[in-house]
Amino acid sequence: MSRLTLAADLGGTNLRIAVVDDTGQIICRQRIDTPGDSDLPCFFDKIADLATSCTRDLSAGQLVDGFALAVPAVLDIENGKIIEAPNLPFLNGLNITEELRRRTQLTVLLENDATAAAIGENWLGSSRGSTSSVCITLGTGVGGGIILNGKPLRGVDGTAGEVGHICVEPDGFECGCGSWGCLEQYASATGLAKVLSQMSHDFPDSSIPENIRVSPKELFEYAKLGDRLALAVFERMGFALGLSIAGLVNVLNPEVVVIGGGLAASWDLFIERLRRTLYERAFRRPAERVKIVRAELGDDAGVIGAASLIFSAEIKAGRATNKDS
Repeated sequence: MSRLTLAADLGGTNLRIAVVDDTGQIICRQRIDTPGDSDLPCFFDKIADLATSCTRDLSAGQLVDGFALAVPAVLDIENGKIIEAPNLPFLNGLNITEELRRRTQLTVLLENDATAAAIGENWLGSSRGSTSSVCITLGTGVGGGIILNGKPLRGVDGTAGEVGHICVEPDGFECGCGSWGCLEQYASATGLAKVLSQMSHDFPDSSIPENIRVSPKELFEYAKLGDRLALAVFERMGFALGLSIAGLVNVLNPEVVVIGGGLAASWDLFIERLRRTLYERAFRRPAERVKIVRAELGDDAGVIGAASLIFSAEIKAGRATNKDS
């Protein structure tokens, strides 16, 4: 019988929970809006209730081995604590694993969401078979996860993989991290809006209305119609990504760079400039060797990556084994 685990991807907008087997197949899944911060016990109760509902239809005798949670945060993984979660600040400083362990009676493991996505893509996605890869997720922000020698790189403070905060413009847009000119300000949904506003005066013939918020999807449609302003915004995005990846290639020499997230849908509009900048800025041999590929697992990457952590851990099915249990 296959081993099973619960795995969740807790985002600023949505919470996805699934039962996953040891081949990476999702047996069942649930999705809700991320609970608010008005009542923390209620917040954890809702996560535990959703987890329970996911396991309700399992066959008799089937047990889950644990519960893995991917969170967009800087983490103290060893102690199960959230150090800083920019999109969920009410969780800062909390021992989330203990809260969920008490409610589910399962061992709970914690992982950064982008690192979980990198693990998922390396297990079953577009970087499978490689021992060194970088996964970059393009969404509301820019996330990153790194696999080296077959293992996730977390760093001594748990902040390794913060690709979105590589500086690509020293005097660029101010970033929420406190710096300026970060990749996130040029290759995310929020960043594209800033670039669009900055460049709009250089393209008076653009069909894009001024002073009206244009979504990335709408910007993509303008670009497909040949609007020069929209094309220039995605060209700037490709340059920023290429510059960042060139640095990563020089430092890490990975086999594969995976690009995922919602904005990866605009692949054809930025990939040529990305590759050109990579070849111009990185050492020739590693730049020619590295594969730049699109993610394959979509929204499931984080859940699948989190699940693999349970399967690789020594956990007795259905029982919490935290050191304080």
